[in-house]
Amino acid sequence: MRVSRLHITDILVAGAQLSLPAESAHYLGTVLRAREGDKVMLFNARDGEFAAAVSKSKKGHVDVTIGECVRAPENAATLRLHLALGLSRGDRMDYAIQKATELGVTEITPLFTEHGEVRLKPDRLENKLRHFEKIAINAAEQCGRLDVPAINTPLSLDAFLAQKTNATRLLLEPGGELRLTAAQALSDIQLIIGPEGGFSEHEVSLARASNCEIMRLGPRVLRTETAPVAALAILQFLYGDLA
Repeated sequence: MRVSRLHITDILVAGAQLSLPAESAHYLGTVLRAREGDKVMLFNARDGEFAAAVSKSKKGHVDVTIGECVRAPENAATLRLHLALGLSRGDRMDYAIQKATELGVTEITPLFTEHGEVRLKPDRLENKLRHFEKIAINAAEQCGRLDVPAINTPLSLDAFLAQKTNATRLLLEPGGELRLTAAQALSDIQLIIGPEGGFSEHEVSLARASNCEIMRLGPRVLRTETAPVAALAILQFLYGDLA
């Protein structure tokens, strides 16, 4: 039987008793119908990963006993990847965030762009951010990583570019001057990808003026949810841990 992994922000210490947060307790106790003695893995980037066992499960309340540490906290990734992605309608963003998490991104910033059709009021924005965070957590639980990428508050492209950074900025554009594989050896990257309508000429010019390298993936135009998967896989293969 597959043992579930749960991301827990509480401090994890061998031998301790822990009441699971409401959402994790609901998933384990109600959805999976966990019973006393059932095994579960608990993890976070700070403490590592621990084996645990259910000690109590009743009406959405689940307590566990934390066992031994089976995986120590890890050093920072050799390649830091920050994905800035134009907000899109439907489940495109959900898919992109899920796959970006699986491919090891450190940080994700949704972008408001000129061709993007998503405009969110403050209350909907807060709900959408929580939704994105949940997708990233679920993806981290599934793929085996210890950390969860940060999901930042959406910004306009010009506001994002105005932020100071030491990272190399790569903006993907079908008419880019260089192939993505031409990027020099890198360890800190901001990968900027547009929505389903792509970036406007003004936005590309703004990016170029902000020292972005304008790159292309190849002869085909990829969908906004496909481009991050392809680009992140290439960058992880060239400079990261995908091999």
